[in-house]
Parts: sequence; structure tokens; C-alpha cells
Amino acid sequence: MTVGCAAQPVQPLTEAELLQVERAEQALIQECMTRHGFRYWPPAQLSAEERKGSKFMLTDVNWARRNGYGGQLRNRVMAAKAGNQNHVYATGLPAGELARYNRALDGGDAASTMTVRLPAGGSVTSRTGGCTAEAYERLYGDRSTWLRVSTIATNLQPLYMPDLVDDRRFVAVLRNWSQCMAGRGHPYPNPVAIRSSLPRLTKGLDPAAAHAVEVELAVAEATCARSASYPEIARSLEDDYRERAARPYSRELDTYRRLGRAAFEQAKQINETRH
Repeated sequence: MTVGCAAQPVQPLTEAELLQVERAEQALIQECMTRHGFRYWPPAQLSAEERKGSKFMLTDVNWARRNGYGGQLRNRVMAAKAGNQNHVYATGLPAGELARYNRALDGGDAASTMTVRLPAGGSVTSRTGGCTAEAYERLYGDRSTWLRVSTIATNLQPLYMPDLVDDRRFVAVLRNWSQCMAGRGHPYPNPVAIRSSLPRLTKGLDPAAAHAVEVELAVAEATCARSASYPEIARSLEDDYRERAARPYSRELDTYRRLGRAAFEQAKQINETRH
């Protein structure tokens, strides 16, 4: 008698894999816009390394030493957006061509839209036409299904974060972290307070001096996070709280992981053909 093995759950995409999917998505949009007679430049991406600074608390001391809180990275992104080739190109088109450009890109003002409710309340609305929709269809299959399940999967945190930060184990870790920070000359109750103080601390400073302020605080934050065992405890707590919050959405999350994995396999082929 042969005993069957339980199917292994599909793993969510890593940050690096998500970047591959984003790259393929933009390549498909570019290809489609070219067919419509327009130019399109895929926007610059932040690397997986560069995206590390968006967490509640920094834990990577080496990253903090190089990037502070990512101020220089954000400035680069803002500069790239200010000089966005697509915006310059589109706004330079005659009115009739601009309308046609917008219809080609995402369906334009007359495009149908899809509204998805967020798990914690509220909703998001997205246009469902043009080359953007075509790219999603190519990567994920049914666009409406992907929009629905990805919106749920990426917006679960508000369901459990209030309970997590009130958990006595999290409170104890944060207290130890704050004591460590005070011992290093930075009396802050939590990382949010540091980030709130940065505009005041760096006001009027030249970029190098502002970066130095960021680095000093960020290194202290990450060092104290390690000292207080924040990475291990917070990860364990978040896994537990997220799992509980996710239970009512298990079917949507399974679909999200399955479609994401399929999109990644497509993306690899698309990206390989463009090199």
C-alpha cells in the first residue's frame, strides 16, 4: 500500500522574485505601448537591498550603516520621478494623441474600474483597461481575481497590528530596546518617534550631514534591536497574529500564492527573452 504525501503549500514570492515579476510587467507594458505607436520607458526599480528600510524597526546594522533610514535612496527615487521620461513624453503629445496614449496605457478616463474591499475596511479602485491590464492578464491570468486576492494578501496587517503591539512580549522587547537606545544617548520610546524627529534633526543640513545624522540613529536602532532580540521575538509574534487574522481568507491567500508563483515562472521567460 502506497501512502500519498501531503501537497506542500505554495511559497509566497521572495522580494527578489517580486522584482522579476515587476520587471516583466513593465516589459510587457512597453511592448504593448509600442504596438499602439507610443514610446514607453519602464521606471527604475529599487532593488531588494534598497527596500529593506521600510520595516517598523531596522535590524540590519550593515544596511543601516550604508543607508541610514534610506533618505538618500528616497531622494534618488523622487529625482527619477521628477524627470520621469514617460511623463515628459506624454505631456508633450498633442491633446488628441495624449488621450489616445492614456487609453492605450490603462483605458483612459472612460475605462471600467474594479473596486476591492480591504480586510480592515475601506476599499481601493483600479482601472481595468489598456496595456496595464493586458500585462496583468498575461502574467496572472484573470486580472480581476488577481486584484482581489492581492489586495487582501497585502493588507492584512491592520487587522492584527493593534493586538500585536499590545502583546506583553512585544511591549517588553520594545521597553528593552528603548532602554538600550537611551544608554546610547538616544532617548526614544519607539522607532516611529525617531522617524518623526528626522525632519527636525536634519533641517538645514547639507545632504552629507543629514545622512550622517540618519546613519548614527539607524545604526543605534538596529544594534539595540539585536540586543533586545527584536528580530526573533517580533517575527514569531507576527507569524502567530498574522496566521490568526488570515484564517478567514485562506482560500484567497492560496490563490494569491498560486497566481504569484505562476506569474514568476512567466516572468523568468519574458525577462530571459529580453536579454
